[in-house]
Parts: sequence; structure tokens; C-alpha cells
Amino acid sequence: MSKINESSISRRGLIQVAAGAAVAAAAAGVAIETAAPEQAFAAGKKKKEVKIAASDDPSYVIDATGKQVVVPEKIERVAITCQGGTTHEAFIFGGADKIVAEPSMKRFPQLLRMFPELNDVTDGGSFDDINIETIAATAPDIALCGVSSDKGNAQIEEIGIPVYVMLIGWAGVESLKQEFLNVSHLFGNDERGQELVDYWDEKLGLIAERVAALPEEERAKTVYYISKPDITKANTGDWGRSWLDACGVTFAVPEEDLNGDITAEKAIGWDPDYIVIQGGNGDVSELLNEPTVQDMKAIQSGEVHICPIGGFWWDRPSAEAPLAFLWLSQITHPGYFDDIDLEQETVDFFKRFYNYDLPQEEYESFFA
Repeated sequence: MSKINESSISRRGLIQVAAGAAVAAAAAGVAIETAAPEQAFAAGKKKKEVKIAASDDPSYVIDATGKQVVVPEKIERVAITCQGGTTHEAFIFGGADKIVAEPSMKRFPQLLRMFPELNDVTDGGSFDDINIETIAATAPDIALCGVSSDKGNAQIEEIGIPVYVMLIGWAGVESLKQEFLNVSHLFGNDERGQELVDYWDEKLGLIAERVAALPEEERAKTVYYISKPDITKANTGDWGRSWLDACGVTFAVPEEDLNGDITAEKAIGWDPDYIVIQGGNGDVSELLNEPTVQDMKAIQSGEVHICPIGGFWWDRPSAEAPLAFLWLSQITHPGYFDDIDLEQETVDFFKRFYNYDLPQEEYESFFA
């Protein structure tokens, strides 16, 4: 495995040179090759879980590519080129005032309500669609980048900026908890990382205990998890299927159909008990008004749900994800999780980890 280890002096020198080179390239009309942004969250794209390891040496951490990244003596300036909850982790682990470049967070209005200073942070682009000149000019000590953007990540490393590659949508529960420990160690805040991991263990442990005691008919309930309000757009990624399993329900898509095209006829034939739509990808009325699905059990019983969006999309890997586990468990197993006050759980999380007092109207907006 490779190890990144430049001194802050040489790194900043390289960044200055790179910034000048980028300006010259732009003046000469040289284009930097980029790819479409938000590729990591393309609707319907299947994501296989990426494993991440712990380090036995506190001088470095291991990222999502297996690379050893030397822990800087101190991080003062951070560039972020992905989403996937990375900004949220940075805030939780003490990096709120250290972010100098990151993609626009306009799709997460709650995050901007909590941290309005993000509106003034330089946008250096995202994933492979980055502006290397802009990022270089911010002179970051480290960049947090997504596992799906090899080209963009390489451009950043080429100008001497250490890159820690994040799991984003390719996480599993255990790998994401390890990432919390790794990233909190980068920020010199190991206790905070362990606190978040302990919170996950507590909430997911509570759900696992109750799911284990569910009667067979409850475990047999099926959920069709889709990426947008289109019955053919099944979300078959590892994270979503693990999420459903942890909540004590069965994914409606049979094993043999996980990697193939899904027709409307197939989806209608599975006739799931619940349909759950990924947050942020359309209006539920698009599905509810579709004539061909009106006889489906979930449509007739009103069990079509869009996943909430808090500081981040709840149904995708991020620090907030345990709230989605609680939400789905309550929806699919009425009577078994009714004692859990989801609003209070959410308010407590936001206070504990974001240091933010969440008003009721903002909480209610998560479900709009």
C-alpha cells in the first residue's frame, strides 16, 4: 500500500505551483477532463459495499482504497470533493471552521440552516468534475474525496495535497463505523468518533433485539425500495438491502433479479407490502397517479413512503442513518416500536452531534 507523507511546507509549495499551472492551462485553452457530478448517487446505480480497515499505527489511517494516509500534525484547512455525508462527519468531528472548499450543499437545506457559513465556502466541484485551480488556491492540508472519483482524486494528489478517500454510498454499517473512527482520528478527535460509533451500536442493537423477537409473519413483510417514483427503478445496492434486513423486513426483489432489468410487470407481480422511495429523487404523486400500479397492495393500503431528508438523506450511509433504521422499523412493524419517539430521537441526535436545537417545524420538514 502506498503512503502519502509530504511536509506542510513542501505541500503548500506544490499547491502554489499547481495553482499557477492551472491558470496557465486555462489561459491556453487546455481543458481538464471531467465526468458528470453526483455520479455516486446516480438513481438506480447498484453499489457494492467497500470494506475499510483499522490501522495498527496511530501515525496513519487507512482509506476506502486501502491506502495509508499519514495523519497531519494539525489540520487547519480541508477540501471536500464528495457528498455522501462527508461534510456532516467533518462537522461532527470538529472541522466546522476548517472547510475551505466543497461542493454546493443546496440540496441539503437543513444542513445550511444549521451551518449557514457553508454558503460562503468555495465550490471546487465534486467527484471527477472538479476545478483543480480553485481547489489549489484554497491551499488545503488534506482533501476528503469519494471512492467513485479516481480521476478527480488523482488530480488532487498530483499537486501535492494528501487525499483521504471516503466510502460515501459504498459503505456498510461496520465499514462506516470504522470510517468514523478513522476520520475522527484525522481531526484529532478520537473520543468523538467513538461516541458516534457507540450511538450506532446502541440504536442498531435496540432494533436487532426487537427484530429477533418478531413473529414470523412480521419478518415475512416485503418492502420494495426504489430509487425514484418509478416502479422499474429498484434500488438493489448493498446498503439498502442491509438496511431492510436490519429492520426485519424482506426485500421484494428476488435474488435472481438483483442484477437484471426490472419490468413493471415483474414489480407489480411481487406486490410488496410497502414501497419505499429514496429521498430527494422525485414526487410520490408520480407513482401514486400511475394507472398501471393501482391494484398493488402497497398503493391500495397507502403504504408508499418517501425516505426523510434531515441534514442528509436518511436512507443513505451517513452519521444520521440510525434515524432511518428507527423510522423504517416503526413504519413496517406497527405495535412493536411504538414506544420510540422518533421526533425526540432526532432532536437528541441533532443536539448531541451537531450541537443544534432542532425546532419542531424543521423536523416536520424532513418528511415533506
